[in-house]
Amino acid sequence: MFDISDLMEYSQHLTLLYVEDDSESRESAYLLLEQLFNKVIIAVDGADGLEKFKINNIDIIITDLNMPNMNGIAMMEKIKQINNNIPTIILSAHNEKSYMKESVNLGIIEYIHKPLDMDQLFEALYNSVKKISINKV
Repeated sequence: MFDISDLMEYSQHLTLLYVEDDSESRESAYLLLEQLFNKVIIAVDGADGLEKFKINNIDIIITDLNMPNMNGIAMMEKIKQINNNIPTIILSAHNEKSYMKESVNLGIIEYIHKPLDMDQLFEALYNSVKKISINKV
């Protein structure tokens, strides 16, 4: 188990890319995430997320699955070609077993169903940022 202060200790110096096509979800999550991370970069779909990943120094990604222009799996396939070790949390409103299998094949192990359970999100973030911290040592 962890404490939110532990999460903040690891996340305050990191940049997060948050990819979500639903504007209401995006805005409410941003208000929370900006409290945890040094910088939060917002993208409105997978194509936008990929472009923002290419031009920014991203440490961690949270992405929705079903989005216009490019879904989260297609975006992550391209991102993993650039940085295979980028920690990623997948969010989904549906039980998409084929996407889950594809995400596991990409090395993405954090998969959260919507509506978001904040404790589950915080724990996934904590696990991801702690791995980043360990890898930088």
